[in-house]
Amino acid sequence: MAAVKLGIVLATRADLGTAAALAHAARRARHEVAMFVMDAGVHAIAEHPGVALALLDDDCELTACSNSAVGLELPDGVVRGSQDDHAAVLGTSDRVVALT
Repeated sequence: MAAVKLGIVLATRADLGTAAALAHAARRARHEVAMFVMDAGVHAIAEHPGVALALLDDDCELTACSNSAVGLELPDGVVRGSQDDHAAVLGTSDRVVALT
């Protein structure tokens, strides 16, 4: 099976574990992963920096909506981006999972 790019959009706190599990499974299968987090998803990665760092260590691209991240401390390596980055994840991914 050829490698694909998996895009994951996370906008909830409750689905952080699911998003991380999907991302790690895709990386184990040697697929590229780009994740865009917004709204409550940004709060989830701020509250659970170890999850974010594990994703980054697994070579997942991790971008947080800068508007949703106002006043939050995010782990080093998490890119603060915009809805343009969200659109880029959707536009460049072969498959997308939206946890919204």
